[in-house]
Amino acid sequence: MKVTLNRQEMEFAEGGYKYVFIKPYNRFVEDTVDRGNGRKMHLEVYDNGVEIRTMIDENEVATIINRDVAIDTKNHRIYILEADTRWRQNEDGSVDIIGD
Repeated sequence: MKVTLNRQEMEFAEGGYKYVFIKPYNRFVEDTVDRGNGRKMHLEVYDNGVEIRTMIDENEVATIINRDVAIDTKNHRIYILEADTRWRQNEDGSVDIIGD
């Protein structure tokens, strides 16, 4: 299975990755649209301005998030960053968010 996030190929993780929002949200809406031929488009829109679009078919999952992201491959998390977020990728694949 090919998996891409913001046009960058990444490792498939059984059970998926958890989104971690740097800027919290209160409300969101989501919907899945059947595109035919086994393809689906899943849309998520959050009140903190984050939009996530995922195209799913039998061979590929491709996601676009309208923010920069940091991928924690060790803990299976995707940090959705804000413009001023400072972070560090560790050698073991984990991510540290650096506070002020």
